[in-house]
Amino acid sequence: MKKKNKKTFIIFLVGFIVGIIGFTISFVMYKKEDKHVLIDEPEVIVGDLVFSAIDESLYIDGAIPTLDKFGVANKPFSFTIKNNYKLAKNYQVILSDNNSTIKNDSIRYELTKNNQVMGIHTLSNDSVIDIGTINPNEEISYAIKLWIDYNSEVKVGKLSKKITIIEIDSEESNINEPVLTEGMIPVYYNNNTNSWYKADIKNSYSNSWYNYENGIWANAITVNSSKREYYTNSEIGTKIMMEDVNAMFVWIPRFNYEIKNNEIDITFVKKSEKAYQAFDFDNNSLSGFWISKFESGMDENSSCIVSSLTKECNNTNNKLYFAPNYLLANRMTMANMFYSIRKMELKDNIYGFSANGTKINNDGTIKDDDNNIDIHMIKNSEWQAVAILSESKYGKNGNNDYSKEEKVIFNNNSNYTGKSFYKNKTYDYNTIYNGTGASTTGNITGVYDMNGGKREFVMINTSSLNIFSQKSNSGFITNLKESYYDTDYFDSNLDAIINERYKNENKINEEVITRGGYKNTGNIFSMNSVSDFIDKISLESNSRACLIINEEN
Repeated sequence: MKKKNKKTFIIFLVGFIVGIIGFTISFVMYKKEDKHVLIDEPEVIVGDLVFSAIDESLYIDGAIPTLDKFGVANKPFSFTIKNNYKLAKNYQVILSDNNSTIKNDSIRYELTKNNQVMGIHTLSNDSVIDIGTINPNEEISYAIKLWIDYNSEVKVGKLSKKITIIEIDSEESNINEPVLTEGMIPVYYNNNTNSWYKADIKNSYSNSWYNYENGIWANAITVNSSKREYYTNSEIGTKIMMEDVNAMFVWIPRFNYEIKNNEIDITFVKKSEKAYQAFDFDNNSLSGFWISKFESGMDENSSCIVSSLTKECNNTNNKLYFAPNYLLANRMTMANMFYSIRKMELKDNIYGFSANGTKINNDGTIKDDDNNIDIHMIKNSEWQAVAILSESKYGKNGNNDYSKEEKVIFNNNSNYTGKSFYKNKTYDYNTIYNGTGASTTGNITGVYDMNGGKREFVMINTSSLNIFSQKSNSGFITNLKESYYDTDYFDSNLDAIINERYKNENKINEEVITRGGYKNTGNIFSMNSVSDFIDKISLESNSRACLIINEEN
């Protein structure tokens, strides 16, 4: 893996004096040798990038905290970035400290990029307000307004910041951007408000859609039909009401991996490059794939949940939800779970996916299928891809908030999606640390329920364990199209590392049918557990969906 190489250029020095008068601005270029050079000219050329200030000063109206609706009326500070280089460049915009007496969590700002308002936000701890890529000859304009949060405890103080531009040359640039399809809305989470918001598909940092280098995985949602048009047409930064959400997905970008010094070394790769087997589907190379953030759940008013009768559950008529706090689906054969997930792609589905398909064929294909997506029950290799990423520096294993003993994904000991069991207490998925420890990243952006809840069926068919035979009790009456299942197990070298990392891991059998632990098993199992557990109808089995988008269509 290449080490991140950053060239830092501090191009503007912006002084904000709250309650005194105002401030003056200087342009500062920060070189690698830590020297500061004051620039008096309104335009600074560093290498092939040109930075220009449009406004010479910015003043804050008033010396006391103010409401957002008044803060956005402040005078903006505007600047542009232009790339004169022949190749695209990655960069960050940082509002860094300059001997301020006001902490970041008391500072609010509105960022405008290329005349599009990116929303109102609280300044993050790392002070980054935007990340992006600037193409050759492209010019990007910015405007920023700042004020003190009305709800902060600050009465008066010194607010002094400087704008820093950082050019990034890192492996982050190799990550394939998430690919969306009709019905999907990108979202990010704000820990200060405990809410999800509509994200910028261009990945403005202020919206924090994704940053795999920092363990932030991209999330997207689908919503109920009554609110679909509203969210589709709403501005970036629009708050998402969770009662409108019927499914959440997490992007797993294409990668390959090696075992180096007993550690998992991830390399993100392009579609044309060799990758782990999960990123090739139906003879097509994928930029990545989407996995449902949670196990499949059912509405509490569904006939299955109300009656608890097998005849009401063990069919493909129940609608499945992949959002937090739903009762876990159960009492379904492996086959009925597979076909129920495939139905997500039929015409008039509740998720908003574009589709004209009218019927699921026995082999898993769809009659009149004409869209560019494929939604199917997770394969073993797809599960394993998520587990590998989690075990790397990009997942919970690389999250320094957790001790070595807590790198295991916390167990879901409940019958609901998105719960976490930690130190004898149950937490919601959005409870920082105790709840988010149940995700593959250790933060809210990861995949949940991969340890606990129910055992999860994964699609794999081996010579020694045929899921299409009557003896398996899987419920399949015929073979499926080969792209819907794997025929081999995963890397034995990887298996050895996992067993060493989790010494109390209890693997029942080397034949895979279900993955992950189930409720009340604590750390005896984990997302790396495998089992040949299979029954005709079970209270302990569930599964989840994977979404493939064919970019060629």
